[in-house]
Parts: sequence; C-alpha cells; structure tokens
Amino acid sequence: MKDWQEGLNTENPLTAELKMKPLIEKNTILLADLEREWSALGPLRSITYTIHFDDEDEARVFARETETLGFDTDLSSVHQSRDWIVYATRSMEPTVANVTYWEEWFSARVENWDRQSHECCRPRFEGWSYPRREAPAFSLEGRPWSNTSARERGQILFGQTLANDQVTPKGRFQYLGSTTKAPPFRIIPSQFLTKARARRPRHAEPTASKFAQWLYSLYADAYGNAQDREEGKVAEEAILAARRSAYTCIDANILSASFPDWQLIHNGMNTGQLAISDYFKIADLNVAGEALRVLPDLIYRSRRTGEIIIVEIKHSRMAIPSNLWPNIWGQLWCYAQLEQIREAPRVTVVGEVWGDAWTRRTSIRLVCLRASVRRNPRAPAYDRFFRALFDIYRGID
Repeated sequence: MKDWQEGLNTENPLTAELKMKPLIEKNTILLADLEREWSALGPLRSITYTIHFDDEDEARVFARETETLGFDTDLSSVHQSRDWIVYATRSMEPTVANVTYWEEWFSARVENWDRQSHECCRPRFEGWSYPRREAPAFSLEGRPWSNTSARERGQILFGQTLANDQVTPKGRFQYLGSTTKAPPFRIIPSQFLTKARARRPRHAEPTASKFAQWLYSLYADAYGNAQDREEGKVAEEAILAARRSAYTCIDANILSASFPDWQLIHNGMNTGQLAISDYFKIADLNVAGEALRVLPDLIYRSRRTGEIIIVEIKHSRMAIPSNLWPNIWGQLWCYAQLEQIREAPRVTVVGEVWGDAWTRRTSIRLVCLRASVRRNPRAPAYDRFFRALFDIYRGID
C-alpha cells in the first residue's frame, strides 16, 4: 500500500478545502503546495496514479495497457482481500496540465472499463501522488542491514525524493507519522554581514572547517548550543565506525545496481582529519598567506552529465530547520571553489544531518538520516553572500 504518498488523496491539510474545487484548480493549489519543497530536486517528478481492482487478471491487463503509454507499473494486493492495486508511475514535469491530463485519462479509462463482473465491483481510481519521503536508518550495533536503507539514502542524495526525519526529540525512531519540524533558519544578510565584521577572528586559520566554526559562532548564542550540535563527535569507537559505515553506505555495488549514472570520486570520511597531506588546497582562497585547505566528506560525479554532488555530513540531536544552518552552507561554498569542481558543468551541494535513535520495541540503536537539503553554490545570491563572509573571515573586507 502507498497510503504514505503525498498527493491528492492522502491526509494533506488541503484535502478538505480542495474537495469542492474544479480539478484544474485543485491540482494548481496542491502542486504549488508540494513544489515549495520538491522543486529543489530539479524539473522532473515521478508521479504515481493508483487504481484499485477486485480481480487480479483485470488488474494485470490494465497494468500492461498503461505500460504501453510509457508508465512503469507495480501490482500489489491487500492481505486477505480482493483488492488488487495498480501503481502506474511516470516521470514528468509537475505542471498542472501534465498531472491533470493523466488524471482525466485514468478517470475516464476506469469509468469505461469493459468488465465481465458486476457493476458494483467497478474498478476505482484513487488519484495521483508524489514519491514517498524516505527515512534511512542503520544499526549502530554491528548488525548487518539490508541494502534497502542504502538505496533509500541514494534516492534522496540523487534527487529522486526527500528525507523524512523520524527521530523524536527524545531520540526514539518513530515508524509512523513524522516529527515536528523546526521553522526555517532566518537571517537578514546585511545584518549578518555587519555582525561578522564586528566579530572577525583575530587569527583566522586556513581551513574550511575553521571558517564554518566561525560562522557558527556568529549565531550560536541565539540558536542552540555547541554541545547539542556536536555531541555526535563524542562516542565510543565502535559507534563512530558504525556511523561512518552508514554515511558511506552507497558503495560501488549499490551505485552499479541502483544508480549506474553516478560514481564516487572522493571519500573523505575515513582519512586522517588532522594530517595536512589529506587536504586539498585552493590557492586563490588564501588566509594569512596560506592556501585554504578543504576536505569534503563525499563527492559524486554523474557519468552521463558530468554533474558534481558534494556532500557535507553533520550529526545533531537538535530540531532541524528546513534550510539547515549557515555554517554548513559556508563550508560547502568552500568545497565548490576547488579547481576540479569549477570545471564541472553543474554542481550541487548537499547538507546532510544525521542523528542517533533507538527503537521502542527492540531497543536497537540506530543512526538515521534526518535531513538532506540541496543548493546550487553557483547561484549569485549564495555565492555573493558566502564570498563576502569569507573575505571578512580572512581580513580583506
């Protein structure tokens, strides 16, 4: 069952309001609501149309018909019932015209379905939906995990779906429903820059991580504290090793099986973080006469398009703003200035926030992907803001 999907027939707060509106108006409102978050994933969306049958053979005939129209189909049944469900999924631009065209097509096709059974058992068109938000979780206790969580993390990382934070404030993994979201992190750029100039470091160090720490210091007194954010760094070595294994779960086997367009070209998770030789250097971003040193966590490249994805991983138990925190974006801005990254036709930076949790029934400890947010570091406003902050940091503003 796909009752967790986001779309016209799920428990969306707009559902009651939309019931009495014409179809095009309904879809206009619902798509605008969904795309506030989903638009960050790019121009295409996998949209699923759901149809119920009471007969398996008819469901299979209908699935084959929709496949000839370019849909991928899944067929499932409800346990101990006569309900056979066809999920017909197609990648398309999420426009009102596209969504409504196929909604009307499925509605009409179901209405005119040539059946041999009774009229009371006519197939039922449920509606359309967006992909499921995923909540990848991995055991911290050395237990082997299935590849499902790794694929879920890949679907999020490569822009197929969004993350769903299932870690409660008390650290329990919540299987049903979703946890309370924090409001977006809000700053006024001009005021933030003024504060940065007043609190520029006396002895700036030439590393991206120190730049990010300085950015955090500019708002830490008004938003959480360092202990809440950084407690994930203090743990027994076995836990740290399990976390690193989860962070790097999208290995060559997962990539080749599920995401063949992508390759991992850099893994900085297991290198010596204190060794200068491990870092990359950016000569034209110098601090006190030294080239800036950077060590990205993960970098992926698309074999097909040449696009680069750079991942910065944080660990936190705090409530997570939908747009994350400035220190993450500042650190990723630094990584995007690497010469080999500048040469890529397109660059996406991804801030991931992970957290530890436990399950109520079995008390198994987990490390969970709580948030994954994407940005274009070449967007003029993004680049201008963090370039100005970096110039303040190194004392040339």
